[in-house]
Amino acid sequence: MTQITVEDPDRRKARTRQAVTGAMTRLIFTRRYGDIRTAELIEAAGVGRSTFYEHFRSKDDVLVAIIDPIFTPLADAAAGRGGVVAVQGILAHVWEQRAAARQLFEPPLATRLQRKLASMIEDRLARDAGPAPTALVATGLAASTLATLKSWLAGETPCASLELARHLVGVKG
Repeated sequence: MTQITVEDPDRRKARTRQAVTGAMTRLIFTRRYGDIRTAELIEAAGVGRSTFYEHFRSKDDVLVAIIDPIFTPLADAAAGRGGVVAVQGILAHVWEQRAAARQLFEPPLATRLQRKLASMIEDRLARDAGPAPTALVATGLAASTLATLKSWLAGETPCASLELARHLVGVKG
């Protein structure tokens, strides 16, 4: 008797998301973000159009999904939990990829990424962070962090990555 096996839907979802996010990562390092079309992303991922749209609304959603490893140390630092080594590692990576990274600060993507970072910071802040609503504090911290990075990447405020990491983490001296 032949046994038919059905793949676990969660594993299929994970594999699809990995294919799409992996394709976006490859594309973003070879092309300007604005030049990447959703149809090209779908083709590079090797998934169907409807499958793509079951998981993501747009290529912007894919970018927001893959930014977590970069934003995690920044969110930790903004919430007072960061480490200089982790932040400096991210800064070194971003600096090496600064041509691609600068694209992240262009509208309308910058707004979406600021909301993403603010959400990550809010998740890390204590609920009793003070008289201001936590979401408001997180939004301000995200805006400040991203403005600092944008200025640094553009060469407007040059400094060593260690110096910037220490600033973002809040280490004095």
